Amino acid sequence: MITLIVSQLGTGGIPGYIFAYAIGARPYGFGRAFTGLADDAEAVYFNPGALAFLQRVNATAGYFQLPISDFTYYYAAFTFPTATFGSFGITVIQLQNPTRDQGAIFYDSLICNRYEDGICVDSVIAYAEFPNPGNNDRTPFNAGLLAYSKSFSRYISIGAALELAYHRVYQSSPSSAGIMVGMMFVPNQYFSFGVVGQHFIPPKESYLITSQTYPQIWRFGIGLRPFNWINLVVDGAYSTYHNGFKFYGGGEARLLSFLYVRGGINYEEVSGGGSFEFTIRDIIFRLDGTYTFNYASNGVYKEYLQFSGTIKFGGYRVWADADPKLISPTEGEANIAFIYIHTFPRQNVESWEFIIKKQTGEVVRTFYGEGEPPVRIEWDGRDDSGRIVPPGNYNYYYRVVDSGGEVYERSGYLLTVKRVEVW
Repeated sequence: MITLIVSQLGTGGIPGYIFAYAIGARPYGFGRAFTGLADDAEAVYFNPGALAFLQRVNATAGYFQLPISDFTYYYAAFTFPTATFGSFGITVIQLQNPTRDQGAIFYDSLICNRYEDGICVDSVIAYAEFPNPGNNDRTPFNAGLLAYSKSFSRYISIGAALELAYHRVYQSSPSSAGIMVGMMFVPNQYFSFGVVGQHFIPPKESYLITSQTYPQIWRFGIGLRPFNWINLVVDGAYSTYHNGFKFYGGGEARLLSFLYVRGGINYEEVSGGGSFEFTIRDIIFRLDGTYTFNYASNGVYKEYLQFSGTIKFGGYRVWADADPKLISPTEGEANIAFIYIHTFPRQNVESWEFIIKKQTGEVVRTFYGEGEPPVRIEWDGRDDSGRIVPPGNYNYYYRVVDSGGEVYERSGYLLTVKRVEVW
């Protein structure tokens, strides 16, 4: 019964709202608008399609209390990018029940699903028709997301997440599974666009006397970066359960090298908060806090705080691969390898250098330039003097310097040059 009630709270009482309530103090600081930005581990929850643009390992965890009956919402998320196999992510969520008597809290109580001009226009009576099950016959509401994302070009990536949920209360053990899909489009450093289909394949839960299917929710988001120290985000969400669109929006500014401030608003809440960020060697630590006030409930829902911590480390920010992996250059004929270079620095690229080497370390070909590097380089198997290189395996070394002076380097196997057989 408690699961049913909690699942009906917020945004007009959408079933399965644990997957849409929003996690993370930073996204909440944007007014829950994060679909078109999704540049942290919370992307698993908001837009799995954006995971491919997270080129570092991200880990985050936090909690907050829902503005009803002291329910506490815990969560953790982890993302792991790879150079060639796409990006993976996981989110775990737990909704803790109140420590007070369960039946007494919700017995014959009025729950308001939707307000208009401060007046409740959609309410339900929540009541229990069975004895209080006691602490031994109920568990927290547990949910999770397993996500994967892959880039199909430098600008577009898509992804999906498996939605899982489980809970036990009295004689019911409702569990469900569904699929969420997402896409991210980042044509340049100033603009990004995301689309998410939550419950694209809807989960369904069955209880003792009833069942519920999570409705599809489509979210569209735009991220704007007019300056490298400002992020602006606007989201729109549509569902047949809403019978229309709902909008979210917010912004973030980096006032100092270690200090962020942000604020946001949506159809029912206003939020404000900030972050402290510091770096030790190559590891980034960030602490986020957000205060949220529900103005639409006319005081029924209390204000609440949310806190989270984030760590970013390792990962793959620059790398390269070749197609084909085997070439056989000959005099008078071109046998070309297309070398695709991937570049995701934190700031604008100041300069770049791409070197092709023999396995012994001898440099055979060098490409370099200023500003943004090309997406693709063509190599015909010749050295800087125009001579065909000898057969063997060749490696690459890629170095990028951004406008902040940060250096990104990566090296590895590139391709093999094969001797042409003469008959």
